[in-house]
Amino acid sequence: MNSILVLGGAGFVGRSLIKKLIENNFHVKALIYKKDIKFNIEKFKGDILSPGILDSHIEDGDIVVNLIGQLTWSDATFSDLNIKGGLNLLESCKRKNNVRIILISSINVYGENLKRPSKESDSVRPKAIYGNIKLLTEKIYQNYSDVHGLDITVLRFSNLYGPGKKAGPISNMIACLKNKKIFSAYNMGKQLRDFIFIEDATDGILAAIQNPQTGFQVFNISTGKRYMIKEVAKLIEKLSKGNLRMRLNKIIPDERCIWANNSKAKRILKFSPKYSLEKGLKFTLNNQK
Repeated sequence: MNSILVLGGAGFVGRSLIKKLIENNFHVKALIYKKDIKFNIEKFKGDILSPGILDSHIEDGDIVVNLIGQLTWSDATFSDLNIKGGLNLLESCKRKNNVRIILISSINVYGENLKRPSKESDSVRPKAIYGNIKLLTEKIYQNYSDVHGLDITVLRFSNLYGPGKKAGPISNMIACLKNKKIFSAYNMGKQLRDFIFIEDATDGILAAIQNPQTGFQVFNISTGKRYMIKEVAKLIEKLSKGNLRMRLNKIIPDERCIWANNSKAKRILKFSPKYSLEKGLKFTLNNQK
């Protein structure tokens, strides 16, 4: 059986994914940077920004899931983790045989789309730095796939939420509700986003592992539905029976609407989200620490 090497296993997605991989009887390895993880798996310490750090840990036939490079407090750090870290991973993988890479990206690479959910074949025009760096990262991976024959699957996640998530609009709304603070909603609360629950997101990764692809492939792991921020706030109030104080802000810092079509992932990876927004929010509110 292949080993699954998880990069970023101590993070929000990583913890959920590793638990799921263990339940499905995979041999799991994880790169640990600062924060340790409690799972009884093979672990090794290192920094993805150190060239060669993965050379002795990636073996022929492994599947590498790269979760590193989510939004950080610093644009420079975020860029380094995605680009420099990605290059270090790719350089290690090109010297191995039959290694598969699953890269976690974002539907933010599509940019503004008000008319219909974005498809993988659509042009990409991100406005914000986050989407631009994710897009550049994808292009680097695609180049290594084309030139070195690496099998790379990119999973573009929609907006994640769930218990333990520290950032993002839903996490911020719940934190403001709990701490009796004011939530500031951009574009007068009219921004539209595609929200996916953590269990559905990690099911998407599992589906990509269990349905191997060759060459360079891209899939949206999303719900295909969009929700207005102020509508989500009302639903959180309803489910929590609380009062979320909200300030409607005229500033529009990024795209007004980002959402994505998941029909390709449904057809090829057999992926289908199981959690409605209401069900996911209810679980999150009941299990938020």
